[in-house]
Amino acid sequence: MGIHDRRYYREDAEGFGGAGRYRFKGLNAWSVTTWIIVINVAVFVIDSFMGRHGLPVLHSGPLIIDASHAVEQTFRVPLPDGREVPAEFVHQVGAQLARLVRDKQTGEVVAQQIYLVRPPLEAVGHFSTYLGFARLEVWRLVTFQFLHEHASIWHLVLNMFGLYMFGTLVEEQLGRRRYLAYYLVCGIFGGITYLLLNLLGNVFQLRVPGVLFDDIRTPLIGASAGVFGVIMACAKIAPNMPVYMLLFPFPLRMKWLAYAWVGIAAFNLLFGGRNAGGDAAHLGGAIAGAFFIRHSHLLLDFFDVFGDSRQRKRPGAVRPPRASRTEKAVARGEAEIDAILDKVKNHGLQSLTPGERKALSRDTERRRRESGG
Repeated sequence: MGIHDRRYYREDAEGFGGAGRYRFKGLNAWSVTTWIIVINVAVFVIDSFMGRHGLPVLHSGPLIIDASHAVEQTFRVPLPDGREVPAEFVHQVGAQLARLVRDKQTGEVVAQQIYLVRPPLEAVGHFSTYLGFARLEVWRLVTFQFLHEHASIWHLVLNMFGLYMFGTLVEEQLGRRRYLAYYLVCGIFGGITYLLLNLLGNVFQLRVPGVLFDDIRTPLIGASAGVFGVIMACAKIAPNMPVYMLLFPFPLRMKWLAYAWVGIAAFNLLFGGRNAGGDAAHLGGAIAGAFFIRHSHLLLDFFDVFGDSRQRKRPGAVRPPRASRTEKAVARGEAEIDAILDKVKNHGLQSLTPGERKALSRDTERRRRESGG
């Protein structure tokens, strides 16, 4: 049986995406999707409250300064008079600062670096080609996925709504651990795709559609790459499931919705539209999602830091006993679930009776207990 026998069909779900979380029995009962949404919202709120104490991030100017001939000066407002920056202005989010570099002997300005003051968590967690490649701060490939533009709450809302709508379906298919690995891997590949296209534009000056010529210090933030990967997984798991969107008066099939979103991102990237860098990450996440949902076994050891989850148990090791069930009862129960799933496939979720919804919910709870979460 496939994803259709999972808990997102439970009786309290109203249409697709209605089961955004498990029945709460404490924090451990939260789904991974719920945790990801909560963490993203918390980071956004914290960064917003700390917005008056931002950190300067290098935006343009030379990356390397010859210290043998020049001495760096303090931050200044980038104006001809070169007046000093007030202390409170240095930490004001959105402020643009200049760092003047003067020759030690003549005092002449030989270089100038422009800095933009960004919210503190965004400053230390965003990804860019310069930070991720030149400075090898590879951990930013994970942290950038939990950051969103502080100036526009819609960046956060749209990503989290998409994750709420589609994440539970994929989590039920993969299980909690593999789903989290899947989500993070899609985001990582989104960042790597952005990095490669940006290197092709800035280092190799390759003039072909889709190559990015953004400054290598341009920040990349957002959960979109992971969300695109989740949507591509849904297209594989339940391609013909009807999805109801607010902007459309009729249901769309899951696969057409996913392919349309990916097509729009590809079009915008190839023709150099606004946020082409973001769409590069979207495509990277979608491609990774399409691959790993078909090869999810590769995600098993993603969190193996101190051990090997693939390693077989020692000979003679005692496995915990499984709950006993007669083969006849199991076969009868699976036949009933299969019949219900066929009905959903042919007539949609809304065709189920309350009793059928409860049967699916009970079966899903049983499978979750057997799999340990």
